Amino acid sequence: MTSTDNAQSAPHYLSLPDARTVTTQAVRGASHSLDNALREQSMMCLTADPGVGKTFTLHILCEQRPTLPALRLLPRPQARPDDLRHSLHRALNLPGDPPQDAGICDDYLRHTLAEPPRLLAVDEAHQLSTSCIEYLRYLHDDPIPQITILLLASRPRLKALRTQPTLISRVTTWHHMEPLAEDEVLTALTDFHPLWQNTDSHTLTRLDDMWAHGNLRRWAALTHQLQAHRRRHPDQPPDPAALLRRLHPPLALTA
Repeated sequence: MTSTDNAQSAPHYLSLPDARTVTTQAVRGASHSLDNALREQSMMCLTADPGVGKTFTLHILCEQRPTLPALRLLPRPQARPDDLRHSLHRALNLPGDPPQDAGICDDYLRHTLAEPPRLLAVDEAHQLSTSCIEYLRYLHDDPIPQITILLLASRPRLKALRTQPTLISRVTTWHHMEPLAEDEVLTALTDFHPLWQNTDSHTLTRLDDMWAHGNLRRWAALTHQLQAHRRRHPDQPPDPAALLRRLHPPLALTA
C-alpha cells in the first residue's frame, strides 16, 4: 500500500502539475533505517539505482520530521574540505563569510553544531573526494557536534564509498532502495497522478515492463507524455505505443 501527502510538499521531477507525493514501501524502509541512525547519531548510506528516488526520498524524510533541523549538501564533483566548510556555513545561515582559516572555521562550525541535534544529508556522496570523506569522519567522531550523517549514493558507483576504510567502520546502515514492484506500480501510479486513475492495469503493466521498470523518474517522464497526449486528444485513452515513441522510438510497443 501507499499513502499520499500534499501535492506541493516536495519537488517532483519535471515539476509535473497535480503530481502528489507517494510514500512507497521503499520510502518507509528508508524512514525506519533513518530513525535508527538518528537514535544512534551514526552514519547511514542510502543507495538506489539512478531514478529510483534517493533525493526525492530525502525530501520526504525531512518533511516527515519537521522538528528535526536538516542540513542538505550537494557537493560539486571532487569538492575539497573547504567547499564542505563553506557549504555548511551557508546551510547553517551563519552571518558573514566563512573564516578563511580552516581551524577557526571548524571551531565555529563545531560549536554551532553542538545543539540541537541535526541531520547532515550529503547527496551524490559517491562523488566525494577522499579528503572530504575524511572531513565528514572528523565531524562524526568529534564529541561536540550532535549530528547524524546521511550519505546518498548511486548504486552503480557505490564501490567508491565501500572502498573507503574511513566509512566501512562508521556507516552502521547501508540501506538500498528497490524500484517499485509490479503490484505496487498499480497502486502508486493512481496515487501519484490523477491522469493514471482511469488507466487500466494492463496498460500500466505493459508500460512498466517495456520501459519504466519501477523507476519513478521514468514514470514521471511517462506522465509528462500522457499530459501532452491528453491535451491533444482529451477524449482518447492513452496509447502505450504512442507514449513510448515520444520517449525513445526504438522502445515503442508493437500494436
